[in-house]
Amino acid sequence: MFLRLISIVSVAMIVFELPPTAPIALLADPLLTARGVDVYMLRLEQTDAVLSGNKPFKLFPNLDVARSIGQGTVLSFGGAWSNHIHALAEAGRRFGFRTIGVIRGDDGMTPTNTLIFAKSCGMTLVPVSRQDYRRRHTQEYIEELRQTHGDFYLIPEGGGNLEGVAGCQKLAQVIHRSLEGRRIDEIVLACGTGTTLAGLVSGLHQHLETAKPFVRGIAVLKGAGFLNADIRGWLYRLGANMVADSWTLETDFHCGGYGRCPPALMQFMKEFEYTHGILLDPVYTGKLMYAVYQRIELGLYKPGAQILVIHTGGLQGRAQGL
Repeated sequence: MFLRLISIVSVAMIVFELPPTAPIALLADPLLTARGVDVYMLRLEQTDAVLSGNKPFKLFPNLDVARSIGQGTVLSFGGAWSNHIHALAEAGRRFGFRTIGVIRGDDGMTPTNTLIFAKSCGMTLVPVSRQDYRRRHTQEYIEELRQTHGDFYLIPEGGGNLEGVAGCQKLAQVIHRSLEGRRIDEIVLACGTGTTLAGLVSGLHQHLETAKPFVRGIAVLKGAGFLNADIRGWLYRLGANMVADSWTLETDFHCGGYGRCPPALMQFMKEFEYTHGILLDPVYTGKLMYAVYQRIELGLYKPGAQILVIHTGGLQGRAQGL
């Protein structure tokens, strides 16, 4: 009991600081010049050695809630290559939380670098069958996990809850400060759960008085149309449901499905990285840039368009052979 009180007190002293700004890169290559389109990249992957990208925006508000209720254990879900599990494990190590990762798979899976890293951070890994993993949204399964592992604060897969969305509202301020007065017509980002997109749209319309750019999400899941309802639901709960004409979700650039990286995508990534010296991951940012370049080639942006793409990190996945 005494040790648990010490743990709670130490966690209560933590200040979860999000990056105030991020580096901005202007991309330059013949296609962009020929089309007369300026593409900037917000490089969130450079804001921290491990806890970078959009993950802190979704994790830190959840950890703040856990701290406020005196809960020192956090449980979440993810696959064997999950950026979310990787980031949560590091956050637990850094801020003194006990973390539990329920991993889609079984006891016979070969450990990935992500899982090896998570375990090195002190995360308890719980491999479960795909059948059990599909039960992760049910209260019955959550209670089974509590009976087995003790009480915990639950963060949904990918940080996809209202706290995560509210945290991503602060991306609007990071973008505004980082742009330093540059005009932007459209912001484009990759979407797995829609959490970051919903938070960004809400943040732009609730916290910025300047002209607000259109937000375009690039879904990395096959058949991701269902995310539209999730995004609208979060916007409604945040009081930003009136901004329906300020965002859209593109569902045709998944390249075969989540985690799929066909030869055309791999070739594009190699050429992009050679030209710009910026690494991409095949699950999120590779598909993001592939989609943006296809849209530019199709003439879907007028000459003079100013586009900002968000590099949401996830480069640890490049070591996984995806």
